Amino acid sequence: MIGNFLLLLASWLLLRLEKKNLRVLGLSPTVERGFEILLGFLVTAFLAILLALLLAFVAQFVWLPNESMLNSIVFRDLFNSFQTVFYEELLFRGYLLYKAITLLGDRKANMLSAVAFGMYHWFSFGVFGNPLLMLWVLFYMGLWGLMLAYAYSRTGSLALPIGLHWGWYFIQHHVFNEQGSGFFTAVTNIHTMYLSNLESMLYLRLPIIAFSVILVVFLAKLKPKVGKVSKIKSKVSR
Repeated sequence: MIGNFLLLLASWLLLRLEKKNLRVLGLSPTVERGFEILLGFLVTAFLAILLALLLAFVAQFVWLPNESMLNSIVFRDLFNSFQTVFYEELLFRGYLLYKAITLLGDRKANMLSAVAFGMYHWFSFGVFGNPLLMLWVLFYMGLWGLMLAYAYSRTGSLALPIGLHWGWYFIQHHVFNEQGSGFFTAVTNIHTMYLSNLESMLYLRLPIIAFSVILVVFLAKLKPKVGKVSKIKSKVSR
């Protein structure tokens, strides 16, 4: 929470130096922004639930309520997951991406943000030092980061990328969690099959990659909204 506050403060100060405010990041409490967060959350939450059920079907295990989480408060987990997501969105799709778009243009800035997001997960996933896994994480998480970057640049707000990121993260970490820290935990039986890396990629990763690609292609066709106002103003002043 302190990290989020410091990032918000730094973003506000940097924007003030340019005579702008946090509205540049779309951080305004409007109905439109609320709808974007809700839409993004529901879409990726639905995708995460479908993949969790698909995994259970393919590997032949069941998701059962986790007794150790019965007393857990849903709103608390929602808030905690939001804190994590908000931090990453501010860091990778906040002021730095906004500034990169104004300096480099939309496509280059989004690609740069995606690469940085992928490299960040080398450390959060603990794969640094393993070249093969590092390459995979750079591609996989970089593509996810590219989708979120386009969600920001095409809406002019962090609301949609926050929603997309939050829905996936909440379901993966707080609802269907194979490590036993979610509301449902995986319970195996004698028929349970342990998937190989290839099978895991086929059933779990490829649908996510396909979803990310489809959304990137769709968003890329829309007109950019970040940096658009400043360009118009500069033309008028001339």
